[in-house]
Formats: sequence, structure tokens, C-alpha cells
Amino acid sequence: MKGLFAEKPASTQFAVLILLVVAGLFFSTLLGGILILTKVAAYPDIMRLVQFIASVGTFLLPALGMAWLCSKNPRDYLSIGKAPGGTVVFYLLLAYLLLSPLMSLTQYLNMQMTLPDFMQPVENWMREQEDIAEEMTLLLLSDSTPLRLLANIFVIAVTAAVVEEFLFRGAVQRVLERRITNPHLVIWITAVLFSAIHLQFYGFIPRLLIGAYLGYLLLWSRNIWIPVFAHFLNNGVAVIGMSNSKLKDMEYFNGELNAEHLAFYILATVVSGLLLIPLFQNLKKKVLKQHSVTL
Repeated sequence: MKGLFAEKPASTQFAVLILLVVAGLFFSTLLGGILILTKVAAYPDIMRLVQFIASVGTFLLPALGMAWLCSKNPRDYLSIGKAPGGTVVFYLLLAYLLLSPLMSLTQYLNMQMTLPDFMQPVENWMREQEDIAEEMTLLLLSDSTPLRLLANIFVIAVTAAVVEEFLFRGAVQRVLERRITNPHLVIWITAVLFSAIHLQFYGFIPRLLIGAYLGYLLLWSRNIWIPVFAHFLNNGVAVIGMSNSKLKDMEYFNGELNAEHLAFYILATVVSGLLLIPLFQNLKKKVLKQHSVTL
């Protein structure tokens, strides 16, 4: 079975990926449904287990299966390289700090979104999905003891970063590259899919931008662990911030910006953007460029 679809067109490979994701989602949903029926899903520890199994089943296993079926070298297909070194980690930390004002600003603007009256049912559904996601997050973060915090970091930050990057940057982006010659278009299409699948439409824009950033990290480095670490950093800071009773009330963590601070965030975004340009150039040319990539 190894490399069975390696020579097939991109459309066929993408269909295989969809089938793998649907299968993983089906079995994950089946397990979740059983837990809900038995009324154990109300417990945070069970919810963490359900989320972990769902993440692995829906994202990681399809990505691994895709790499096995569509390549003679699955590790190369998923761009599995060495762990990032200290210099790379330092640059990614700087990039995270500089991107934070833009993420906060776009989160605020995204939350102001309203649809026309004739699309009221759609808007109601979108808000319902947002409420469900928020309710689940609050349930998982309700216990901030050290052990539970570590469990949340593992499930929400570590696991999510690995499985989502393996699927979207590792598999989806790879398949689209075989069909679309423009790498920038590939990255942004993947970012749209990445943001949409979360079904959190009032955070769609910042998640879209994060997805594009992660896509460029993979394009520059051809090492999946680079975007995995950047993804983990983003999720990990959010988990720690929302688990702390004092930090979670800060607008930086909850995304509820005060309109009076809007000018500050706009200025901070402009300044950070100017600093990001040379930072990204350095990441691309001196740190992450391990393969010859034509942009």
C-alpha cells in the first residue's frame, strides 16, 4: 500500500485525503457520541480525552495515512526534519510578540461582524458555534491546578499544534502544491481551510492570518517542526493566560479590546509590522532556508 497513489493526480490524492478525514471524523464522533449518551462528557478530564482522541483521529491519522499512500518517503512528504534549534526558537518568539498586536486588533474587528437581515439564520448558527466552542474551552480550563494546567497544555497546545500542522501544512499544503504552481496561493487556500474547519467565525480572520504565517514557515524551512512550534507557542500562551484568574480578564488574552485602546493597537500593529519585515527576511534567508525554494 505504500505509495499506492504516489503517481495519481492531485485531485485523486485530495479525494483520498478527504476520505481519510471523514473516516477519522466518523469514528471520533462515534466515540464522542457514546460518551455523551453515558453522560460522562460533562467531566473536564473526559472532555480532554475526547478532544485528544478526536484530534488524533481527525487530523493526525489521516495525515500519516496520506503520506503513506501518496509517497514512497512519508517523512519527506510531511517535511519531518530535525527539531528547531535555539536560534530558530528565539526568532519565533520574537515573531510571536510582534504578531500579537495584529492578532488582537483583527480579533476585535472580526468580533464586530454582523450579517444582513436576510442572513440572520446564518448569523445565529455562527454565534451558536462560537458559544459551543467557548463553553467547551471554559469547561476545560475551569480547573487551573498545576496538573490540570499541564493536561490542558498537552491537549490544547501540544497535541493541537502537532496534529493540525501535520494535516494542513503537512498534507493539505503538499497536495495543493502539486496542483497549483503559485506557492502563495497554496498557502492562503490552506489557511482558509484551516480557519474554516474550526467553525469559530468570529475569530476567522486572525486564525486565517496565523494559518498563512505557519504556511510560510513551512515553505521557507521545509521542516514541519518549525510551524508546529510556532503553533504550540500561540496556543500555549492562550491556555496559560485563560487559566489564570487575573490574566484571563486582560484584553490581551480574552480578545475583548476596549474601544478606547483601539488607537494604541493600530499604532502597535503598524510598528510591529515594520519590524516583522526584516525579521521574516532573516528567518527566510539565514535561519529557516534549509532547501532551495523558488518563491
